Amino acid sequence: MNKVKLIVVDDHPILRGGIVSLLEKVENIEVICEAANGKEALACIETDKPDVVLMDINMDGKLDVTTTETIKQRWPEIKVLAFSMHEEVQVIRRMLKAGASGYILKNAAHQEVLRAIEAVMQGGNYYGQEVLDIMTQSISADGEAEHEIVLSNREKEVLHFVAKEYTNQEIAEKINIGLRTVETHKRNLIKKLRVKNVVGLVRFALEQGQLLDIG
Repeated sequence: MNKVKLIVVDDHPILRGGIVSLLEKVENIEVICEAANGKEALACIETDKPDVVLMDINMDGKLDVTTTETIKQRWPEIKVLAFSMHEEVQVIRRMLKAGASGYILKNAAHQEVLRAIEAVMQGGNYYGQEVLDIMTQSISADGEAEHEIVLSNREKEVLHFVAKEYTNQEIAEKINIGLRTVETHKRNLIKKLRVKNVVGLVRFALEQGQLLDIG
């Protein structure tokens, strides 16, 4: 099995070194470059062509979303995993819209970082539990969606649990409906939200703040 080639981008040398030290102990991960800012990150990518970029988004004293946008425009196959202390909903949404495949907070456990890397390498998305909780508690009221979407309470419930990675059976048991009813709701949501699959449902829910904190 080929190793995951990874670049770590963070402007704090001690923190960056700690992350690199932990990741270098993982058998299937190879840290091929370190960068302290967006410019260095792009130079690393030009030279080393990583699979994943573990990206701090607050560098040189300011928020950096542009580097992620540039990476996805020039190398769309590269996965960007945001790794940040920013817990603001607006910042999370901006990174997802820039093309990040996932978002985890810097206080995440080492194992969660590894799960996130594995998830994005498999073509999925990964959002730390704290990030999901933040987005769940935020209900968008600012009209960010490009088209007006009205979801029933049941559809909101299904979307909520889809984003939390519940299986169809678990959703059915959680909200006391049949398995086929869950499948129907998911098909309807995919059509209504104009996405291609379940990953699209999760991304829409996070970007547009359509999740409800329903417990």
